Amino acid sequence: MSKTNENFKFDVIIIGAGIIGLAIANELASTLNNILVVEKESNFGKHVSSRNSEVIHSGIYYEKNSLKAQLCVKGNKLLYDFSRKYKIKYNNCGKIIIAKDSKEIAKLKSLMLNGIQNGLHGLQILNQKEVNEKEPLIKCESGLWVPSSGIIDSHGVMQTLEYLIKSKNNNIIYNTKLINIKAENNSYKLYFENLNYNATSKIIINCAGLWSDQISNMIGITDYKINFCKGEYYKTSKYRNKLNSLIYPLPTKLSLGIHIVLHLDGTISFGPNAYFVKNINYAMNDNYKKEFFKHINHYLKIKENELHEDFSGIRPKIQTQEGIVRDFIIKNEFEKGFNNFINLIGIESPGLTSSLAIAKYVQKIINF
Repeated sequence: MSKTNENFKFDVIIIGAGIIGLAIANELASTLNNILVVEKESNFGKHVSSRNSEVIHSGIYYEKNSLKAQLCVKGNKLLYDFSRKYKIKYNNCGKIIIAKDSKEIAKLKSLMLNGIQNGLHGLQILNQKEVNEKEPLIKCESGLWVPSSGIIDSHGVMQTLEYLIKSKNNNIIYNTKLINIKAENNSYKLYFENLNYNATSKIIINCAGLWSDQISNMIGITDYKINFCKGEYYKTSKYRNKLNSLIYPLPTKLSLGIHIVLHLDGTISFGPNAYFVKNINYAMNDNYKKEFFKHINHYLKIKENELHEDFSGIRPKIQTQEGIVRDFIIKNEFEKGFNNFINLIGIESPGLTSSLAIAKYVQKIINF
């Protein structure tokens, strides 16, 4: 981006170069020629997009007709297709959601029905013997087999999207922090920290993840609040190449539960737990190690000294401590007087899976 004056005009400006921002930029590049993605970090996907389980979700958990359900189911297929096309590593390994007693088996059946209503195929309730035919090491009474789940190299996806965006002569600028937005003359002007130029566009797409509510506040839309929900992961050198599937407990009000994370190299880890924090801090908190040990031993035998700290992530939740489930917010704010200011708020799991479908959805709600 060469400097010709103090204000640069773009067809669209996307705030945030996580997987959602990159997916949207790539989708819009088929119809628009002058796209700017602006990111305050030194590279793409430094926060939510890289600090997760890298799971391709099925869409089984989410309320029928919700954005999470629709976009996850569509995004699941799109992500597999994208990975095959661009030779990105993935493993369609499937997932078993396990039940440890008869009460939980009833919940499995309810979850299966929800998945069928969301359009999933191949779901199957397994008895203990059938689970152990797939996964001999797993302890449970029953399980729900979800064949469309898998794992993926999320860094590879983002790297490919970045390449595709740049190859179409669009701009991604890093180390650039947005400090203000002003609406004027049917357009939006963005101001950046420590830069002597600004940028203007009639279309602004807010994909700022953990900071998305703050970006929305800049324009005067103040009715969104992001809550930071932290989750930690522990790893083990035990059981490498001993498991074939993702293993999940039943979901909690806050998360999908501490599950076995299967990696592309055959290693496994466990997580995440879920608790609210006031600040973004990725340091591990070993106070929760015993909780991990207890949960994991419900379904897999492991010793506490075989668990080692791995990493943590923070989810941008719009639900609160009370556990009220909230859908994605993906909205053109024209009703508030801000035409083509598009907010994406609370894009947590299944955001990675849904990313390519979210991009298509955003394209449809822009008023061209």
